[in-house]
Amino acid sequence: MMKNLILVMSLIFVLTSCLKKIDKADNLNTNIFDKEYAGPCWFTIEDTYTYINGNGQTRVRTEAVLYESKMPGLKPSSVKINCQVNDQQSILLNVITNYNGDYPFYYDAIPESSNEYCFEAGIYLEAEDSIINKFTVCTQP
Repeated sequence: MMKNLILVMSLIFVLTSCLKKIDKADNLNTNIFDKEYAGPCWFTIEDTYTYINGNGQTRVRTEAVLYESKMPGLKPSSVKINCQVNDQQSILLNVITNYNGDYPFYYDAIPESSNEYCFEAGIYLEAEDSIINKFTVCTQP
């Protein structure tokens, strides 16, 4: 009888503590993987420059980084990020962590006459086939 009482009390304790965690999670909006994210831009533009690729074509590369410090507690080994520059074709990248734990990524754009390149990136949620938390940062080479 005592064993059953201890088991029931332990079960109640565990279930109520889980419910408290769920209630607190509903109020959070700082995780870049949540649709309700309300924080600042989660990536940083590191560089934008013009170069000639292996096919002899001029391209404008924008390099960006999702720093480890912007990630929630459990850090995945890779993140899917959808990128686009200006109105050029969007690409889906599977970005892996580097030796610092950061997630570097880039987009190679076709040169445009405006010389302003607006880099847009969003987190791709594979389970929902959707892109969330898009931010745009404009830069020049």
